[in-house]
Amino acid sequence: MPRSLKFFYISLAVALAFLLGVYFGGHYYRLSPLISILPDSFRSALFPGNDLLQLTTEVEGILEENFYQPLSREDLENGAMEGMVGSLGDPYSAYLSPEDYAEYLQHNQEGAYVGVGVSLESKDGRLMVVRALPDSPALEAGIQPGDEIIAVDGESLEGVVNGEAAQMIRGEEGSTVVLTIRRGEEELDFTMERRALALPIVTEEIVERDGRKIGYIKLEQFSQDAGAKVQGALQKLVDEGAEAVILDLRNNGGGILEEAVNVASVFIENGTVLTSEGRDENVKVYEARGNANEEIPLVVLVNGFTASASEIVAGAVKDTGRGLLVGETTFGKGVIQNLRPLSNGGAIKFTSGVYFTPNGTNINEIGIEPDVPVTENPDSEEDEALEQAILLLLR
Repeated sequence: MPRSLKFFYISLAVALAFLLGVYFGGHYYRLSPLISILPDSFRSALFPGNDLLQLTTEVEGILEENFYQPLSREDLENGAMEGMVGSLGDPYSAYLSPEDYAEYLQHNQEGAYVGVGVSLESKDGRLMVVRALPDSPALEAGIQPGDEIIAVDGESLEGVVNGEAAQMIRGEEGSTVVLTIRRGEEELDFTMERRALALPIVTEEIVERDGRKIGYIKLEQFSQDAGAKVQGALQKLVDEGAEAVILDLRNNGGGILEEAVNVASVFIENGTVLTSEGRDENVKVYEARGNANEEIPLVVLVNGFTASASEIVAGAVKDTGRGLLVGETTFGKGVIQNLRPLSNGGAIKFTSGVYFTPNGTNINEIGIEPDVPVTENPDSEEDEALEQAILLLLR
């Protein structure tokens, strides 16, 4: 064969292989009938560990070419990730799309986001309102802690995990959303307009009784720098003459684990704050970080929606004897979440372990009992738990 002709055939073969690669790279599922008839050993050698990737690409290709309406590749990818994480059956694990992850970071780092201002937790398969945020549409509409959200804009939340529900509730500033909630035997609809919300992470004040000063610190969530902010609030109150302090963790659904350790370390000088255990059964110990004020008397307010990171602090205070817990049995979320960013700009949040209080107690689905039980009356204007805490500290 003439050299020029041989060169032509080689070039044609290379070009054909390239074009086939490009085509099947975008239409990989067309190879499925051929791949499926190959012997297992041969298929494994050609596509080692690639079954999931092959199947995902098959489904994506089939739908993109044959579904009766145009599809967005981004929507398909987000849906695949949501389905994979949802298959865990864990109410605390969720896939965050790039948009959701950006909002999550803004909410946890800056205390700001667009929405109606409800904080949610999953309990016994139900999506419960932990709190309606201060100065929020939800608070103004009358939504209360303990309300169960059962639908968003008429769409049932049955089987929907926390993260998906939060995504459905959020939206553009100025748009409206209808939340259907179950309160006791009633089902109520609340129509609210979404708006930009700024959440104060820590607020503090002096409460004066009988000529004495008691500091009051309300921690809304364990977002970035929560520990430093609590420490700053405590120092300010001490400088103003506070001789005791109340830390209010009611309706605080938690947040960043490290910040729970930091907040506990404001009051506990040394020793174990919590231990955790993951799938590998390796125990990790989190110690107090020093520079604490261990002298000032302390009461921590808790209720049925004191959860997660809040329970870490409450458990450490109770087990070490550093202070008293006043209020109601806590939520009982004794697991740790891990957040991992993804290459598409999104992230996955998943349960990575269970934690134990310093005494080795697993509080998951049990909660922490207060030292001084106080049942709050939602119909009363008086804050019974706060009043009880003040009386204890005035003794």
